[in-house]
Amino acid sequence: MLGVALVSLALGAAPPPRRFLHVDARERMVAITLIAGYDGTNNGFNFDGYARTLLLTVPRGWLVRVTCENRGPLRNSCAVVHGPDAFRPAFVGATTPDPTVGLGAGTSAHFAFRASRTGLYRFTSLVPGHEEARMYDVLEVTGGSKPRIEDLVPPGH
Repeated sequence: MLGVALVSLALGAAPPPRRFLHVDARERMVAITLIAGYDGTNNGFNFDGYARTLLLTVPRGWLVRVTCENRGPLRNSCAVVHGPDAFRPAFVGATTPDPTVGLGAGTSAHFAFRASRTGLYRFTSLVPGHEEARMYDVLEVTGGSKPRIEDLVPPGH
């Protein structure tokens, strides 16, 4: 167990997911920050230090505001798509500008969309090769529940 803890410290364990989410229930709005290339997790192909393990749940009809920051050395983008290998946004406005070109290192962009349909979607970088490198997290739009963000992998695994 100590070995796992030391490895986590050496890799710079990702901060708690709730750090990246702000909920305004009165306005029916969530704000999420996606930091592309947060650290070396998944060879830098991650958002907020997580790759394929974050789940953001939002009720249908809520406004989702996204801040996409590129901390990594490679160009990255942020977009919400429906299913693997999708290159078009699942909702109107659900992508950074020029998502296949991406944002340069140290830059950021904002976008917002209304979560108008229930279902499972993906936060991903649409720069070629990033989806294949497993650079995505999951967005679930529900018929009703409280917004939340969680790591799907239990600590220590």
